Amino acid sequence: MEIRRVEASDISKTSAFASEVFIDYYDHLIGKTQATYMADLFLSEKEIAKLIKDGAVFKIVTENDEIIGFCEYKKEEERLFLSKLYARKDHRHKGIGRFMFEDVVNYAKQNGLKKIYLTVNKGNTPSYEIYLHLGFKVIDSIVTDIGHGYVMDDYIMEYEIDE
Repeated sequence: MEIRRVEASDISKTSAFASEVFIDYYDHLIGKTQATYMADLFLSEKEIAKLIKDGAVFKIVTENDEIIGFCEYKKEEERLFLSKLYARKDHRHKGIGRFMFEDVVNYAKQNGLKKIYLTVNKGNTPSYEIYLHLGFKVIDSIVTDIGHGYVMDDYIMEYEIDE
């Protein structure tokens, strides 16, 4: 298993993989129509290229040259925003999430950040429980209008990095 930054040559296959995994994961939580809308909005080739250009770190996890997971995070002034962390369905519960999260923590430490935060859908109990298990705490909640009559109803969770 290997984790590496997404390069320009990876964007097309990363977008296709990320969209497929995202839609599959969220179909039962928010419905296929909203999941597809959100994948098009946040995981298109154009959006991934823009995120990288704007300073986000987008990484893929591969095994035998096959993408099995991806994550995206960005350094802010005082903490790191973990935007995405997903594993392919047939590779979940195999330590890939923890593997990616360790990479995120290492990046935060290297950049002098003491906290990582994320948003998680209030109905996404499996991910919510994983984040609790990793040491995240709920610090707030937020409802974000994402257009076309859709909202994201999320908890904001934060993780404090040990020295």
